[in-house]
Amino acid sequence: MKINNLNISHSAMKNENYIFYFGYGANMSVEYLQNRRRVFPSQTKPCKLLGFKLIMNMEGPNFLEPSFANIIKDKKGSLEGILHRITNKELKQIINSEGEEYEVTDILVNINSKLIKAKTLIYKTNNKANIPPSKRYMKILIEAAINNGLSYGYIQKLKEQPYVYFPVLSEIFSIFIFFWVRTRSKITS
Repeated sequence: MKINNLNISHSAMKNENYIFYFGYGANMSVEYLQNRRRVFPSQTKPCKLLGFKLIMNMEGPNFLEPSFANIIKDKKGSLEGILHRITNKELKQIINSEGEEYEVTDILVNINSKLIKAKTLIYKTNNKANIPPSKRYMKILIEAAINNGLSYGYIQKLKEQPYVYFPVLSEIFSIFIFFWVRTRSKITS
């Protein structure tokens, strides 16, 4: 299988303690992973996940950040995201920064008609309602989708996602969110 033009065998990955992680929300962004979560993927590649759909149903802390991305099973659904090659330690880093409300799930993502086994996080909730996220959060997703070469159609779908924005208050609160995520992302041993 090829990831970022490098040949990688599954056995070599196991020996090096690497895994594939599927990012579908802010974790599609390499910059976000590096700057906020202190995770440094050695490779990234756009991919597709079938049998699931993107939903904004992870409740946020308040009206300025009302929700975040999640995925739910949907037989007819599909979504695009980014496959990151990271270490097991970095996966723990992501789990720690996301919180214990997430479940680590094994999935199969599609890259160039090949299925690749990966791990992802799914927020545990019974809420099936799509809650508009913040403009700040959607900007992260859209920029990551563009920077990583996701399809035009998927980028348009993200751009059409309703969002909330409160001038001044939203800008001030985004600073708080940065430090909150950074604090949760401390490296664990």
